[in-house]
Amino acid sequence: MNVELRHLRVVVLVAEAGSVGRAARWLKVSQPSLTAQLKRIEGAFGGELFERSRTGVKPTPLGRYAVDRARAILVDVDHLAATVSAMTAVESSAVRLGGFPTAPMSGIASRLRDHGEIEQVSIEVEWSSSVLLQQLESGRLDFALLREFPGFELRLPTGVESTTVVESESAYVALAADHPVASRNPGALDLSELAGEEWIGEPPDDSGFHVLFRAACEAAGFQPKVEHHSVDTSVLMGFVTSGQGVALISPTSYRMLSSDVTTRSLTGDPIHRRLVLAWSAESPRAQMSADVLQMATEAYDEAIIEHARRDSQQHRMHVA
Repeated sequence: MNVELRHLRVVVLVAEAGSVGRAARWLKVSQPSLTAQLKRIEGAFGGELFERSRTGVKPTPLGRYAVDRARAILVDVDHLAATVSAMTAVESSAVRLGGFPTAPMSGIASRLRDHGEIEQVSIEVEWSSSVLLQQLESGRLDFALLREFPGFELRLPTGVESTTVVESESAYVALAADHPVASRNPGALDLSELAGEEWIGEPPDDSGFHVLFRAACEAAGFQPKVEHHSVDTSVLMGFVTSGQGVALISPTSYRMLSSDVTTRSLTGDPIHRRLVLAWSAESPRAQMSADVLQMATEAYDEAIIEHARRDSQQHRMHVA
């Protein structure tokens, strides 16, 4: 079998996912199918690229070399493709915007569409900040809204610039509206009040969030029981609504909340993050960075106001 670009993408994705199962979910293929494909790729390379264990996979020495070379090749290929794409984007007045799933993407996109010079806006949603940064570096994106946690600051690639949208955004706890803790305490919660809860959240990633979350729980006197993971926010909210678990969410996540879910802030603000707007300095839209920053700030403020309005309405409903 000849090694093709799609095979290199699989190798890099498996390395970033840390498990074949997670990579299969990201690729939307079955795990057996991806396992068989990975074995064929390893055959073409002449040796095992990953060590398998119960907790996932990690690259072998050959695998580390293959992953590093594959990334370099894919960046070059993506940069070539993006150069051609960028030329088309300039002619069609397009903006390519990336961000994480709970970011106020629709608010930014609508403001971009109202901009007199913009005719088309394309959106790329991705949990991984490193993937979004790679897409900026390769020219596949013009702008991206990223999250940055304390101690896990973003490393910007060459040619990528950034500015702060929100200096500090606190995490909220989402609980079923009839949850005993929510009923007992209508105000901010101490993290220790949730010591016995099962948690559901996004899969572990490169952001540092999961490390900080566990550290905050340990500081509050308990080890968190993270029983469920999902990249699908509707699945996450289903668990919360049914009382099977609680979740940490951002204050701009109001659109994924139902009337059966309530949110609470955490005393002491133990988990927070910074929101960053990054862009490619080589993008034909780089000169719009100040305008896009203002749009992102306005969209975020709008989402915060809507979250507060929803919480106020819900509180009045339950009091009644």
